[in-house]
Amino acid sequence: MPAMRAFALSRVGGLVVCGLLAPHGSLSLAQEFRVETEVFVGEEPEPASRAITLFEKSAVYHFAERPAQIAIYRRTPGQAESQFTVLDVDKKRRTDISVPRMEKLIVKLSEWSAKQESEIIRFSGSPTFDESFDEETGAVTLAHKLWTYHAATIKAEQPEALLRYREFTDHYARLTCLLWNAPPPGPRLALNEALAKRGLVPVEIRRIVEGEEEEVRTVHLFYWRISRDDQERLDDAREKIASYAKVSNEAFRGE
Repeated sequence: MPAMRAFALSRVGGLVVCGLLAPHGSLSLAQEFRVETEVFVGEEPEPASRAITLFEKSAVYHFAERPAQIAIYRRTPGQAESQFTVLDVDKKRRTDISVPRMEKLIVKLSEWSAKQESEIIRFSGSPTFDESFDEETGAVTLAHKLWTYHAATIKAEQPEALLRYREFTDHYARLTCLLWNAPPPGPRLALNEALAKRGLVPVEIRRIVEGEEEEVRTVHLFYWRISRDDQERLDDAREKIASYAKVSNEAFRGE
């Protein structure tokens, strides 16, 4: 199932974070933090994909290594609707997509998926899992014969950061589906919900999908500050936003 293998490398990266732990009362630190993500396929010792996600005060910047892309999520309460700006670094172009439009398209996609022959596609559009949680170890499992997640977790001590993180990861799952032709994001959203309702964040996620030859494992590291190198990375991304040619979502996807 080649399409699902490609999905394994693009869909998982950047959607989860290591423990959001910080001293109690340090809300200011929660406003800016970074997440490093590595995705491993099967028993390969080297990651198949890496990403850095920077949560700065006004936006979230997700830097993907392969392909070289930057996704910027902005939410301005009471003003413009939230949206993503996605940069294709190799082709020096960008596209914008609003979150309300994404959500409407995902509803239509879920309706479409229910009519498809592929069990995986139908399941992705409206997944149902057997959910379990081991309070002693913090392990969360979402199980189904077609798709299973095993997540090693720790308790989040910064609820504000956890809420901000989940908002981004939910929307990024939808973005990935729409721009990069991944299956519907239902399974990822279900895992996000299972973690958030318990106040947990994942340290490692293992995903097993029927038809994929190998398990996909995602490892996450969290840092409670943005470094000088990160600031330079943010400045460079802002320059790219200003200089890259804007294209439609269809053109960006190569349609």
